[in-house]
Amino acid sequence: MKKLGFILGGVVLASCGAPEQSVGTMEELKAQKDSLVEVRSTVDAEIAAVDAKLEAMDTIERYDRVTSIEVAPSTFVHYFDVFGLVEADKSINLYPTASGKVAKIHVRNGQRVAKGQLLMTLDTDILASSLKELENGLALAKTVFEKQERLWMNEQIGSEIQYLQTKNNYDGLVQKVTTLKEQIALSEIRAPFAGAIDNIFAKEGEIAAPQMPSMRLVNTSGVYVKADVPESYANRVRVGTPANVAFTSMDYEVAAQVLQVGQFIQEGNRTFSINVSLPSSEGVKPNQMVHVALQDYSNAAALTVPASLVQQDVEGNDFIYTLKPVAGATHFEVVKTWVSTGLTFEGRTEILTGLEAGTVVVDKGSRSVRTGQNVVIG
Repeated sequence: MKKLGFILGGVVLASCGAPEQSVGTMEELKAQKDSLVEVRSTVDAEIAAVDAKLEAMDTIERYDRVTSIEVAPSTFVHYFDVFGLVEADKSINLYPTASGKVAKIHVRNGQRVAKGQLLMTLDTDILASSLKELENGLALAKTVFEKQERLWMNEQIGSEIQYLQTKNNYDGLVQKVTTLKEQIALSEIRAPFAGAIDNIFAKEGEIAAPQMPSMRLVNTSGVYVKADVPESYANRVRVGTPANVAFTSMDYEVAAQVLQVGQFIQEGNRTFSINVSLPSSEGVKPNQMVHVALQDYSNAAALTVPASLVQQDVEGNDFIYTLKPVAGATHFEVVKTWVSTGLTFEGRTEILTGLEAGTVVVDKGSRSVRTGQNVVIG
């Protein structure tokens, strides 16, 4: 640089610093031009040398910047979606076994009941009155029979006919009381199992009959989801398959699993049915529509990348841009790496072949780089 300064100074002195003189001969002018050309060549060479040094010292600024991701094994799962309906393990309509006026409904819609709990009774006033009379007669007949039995069996007083008559009278009244009690029991509807009252059809004061349902009882603790699955997934779904059940109307989701897999393919829609467990039945109602996500694939050591990084050439072959270190440099070379892909789920694609753990792939900038390009990470 000092030499360059001397040369430039000489040029200035030669052209401006000397006293003004008259124009010389042609030979003098040619000599002066040659001298200036030589100076210019020297200056150009010096500038080129400085540029080379600057370029060597400022390498990073010459390359495009990209971000990168190092591929590492991780758990990858894939789900597919179907729709299903909530069904109850037990859901029945309850009917009276005898006709009569509804005297009392002991429950309300939505109420949980225990097995055997009284739900509804029919009017039994006439039957109850008859039962009371029969029970009074039975008490008397019992007393007479027991007295006659002691006299005949122990003291041989009276006759065998008298004894048999009192016994028959007593046994007959016992049977009548039993029958009447059974008739009164038929006027009651009790819960055959624990559950919840889903709907009450009968009304107090109206007539109920055996052919008319009085209420519906549902066992909500035994609810499950029934769904139809396309035939193409027949080999991917089995008992125990993990699932997620989303209640769109209730805005919550629960983890579940497949309880039962149907063995019959329906001809109309080419599907088979499955039952999916519901670990919690709180707030769940039969016939409620749900969204079921079924896990059909899992790999605990999968190599995955963001799906957006997988590109295709004109022939449909998949590739990803990876980064290869350049020896002795801080930049990287872009390499087009051919890959084979698996399933994609929630924005990530599994790479089956073409990548190894530790491979660095181009993330941001992957759509603008090219093979052989030098880039820096940052």
